[in-house]
Amino acid sequence: MELARALIADAAIVQGGKLYVHGGGWDGIQANALPVTHPSLALAYVMRIEYSEAMTDIPIVIELLDEDEKSLGIKVEGNVRVGHPPIAQPGDPLFVPQAVTFNMLQFAKFGTYRFRISSGRTTIGEAAFRVLQPLSVGAKPAS
Repeated sequence: MELARALIADAAIVQGGKLYVHGGGWDGIQANALPVTHPSLALAYVMRIEYSEAMTDIPIVIELLDEDEKSLGIKVEGNVRVGHPPIAQPGDPLFVPQAVTFNMLQFAKFGTYRFRISSGRTTIGEAAFRVLQPLSVGAKPAS
C-alpha cells in the first residue's frame, strides 16, 4: 500500500468511489493575528492498495504536526478495508479515495504544518501547508 496523491482543500467528500474536491490544491493560510482559526480544511488523498492487500484491515493514522515535529493534538485513526471489484484481475492495484474534514482548526504560530499519513510504523505520505503573515503594502516577497 502506498499514497498515490494527497492535497489540502476547503472541502472534500467521497461518493460512489470518486473523490470530489472543492477549493483544492492550496498551501497557505494568511493570518492577520494569532492564534488564527481556520473554519474548514479537508485532507483529500488516494491510496494505492495492492490486489493482495484487499480483504484485510489496513491501519491508517493521520496526525497534524508543526514544523518542529510537535503534534497539535489532532489525530485520526482507523482502518481501510477494500474488496476486489468484479472487473479486477489478480495483480491489479486498487485506487481508494479518502477525505477527512477538520473544522475550526486553531494555529498558534506562523510556519509550516503538515498532515502525516501512516500505516503501522511506516509514513506513507504527507500534505503540507503554511500559516503566513500577509505581506505589508509595498513589501516585496522574500526570495
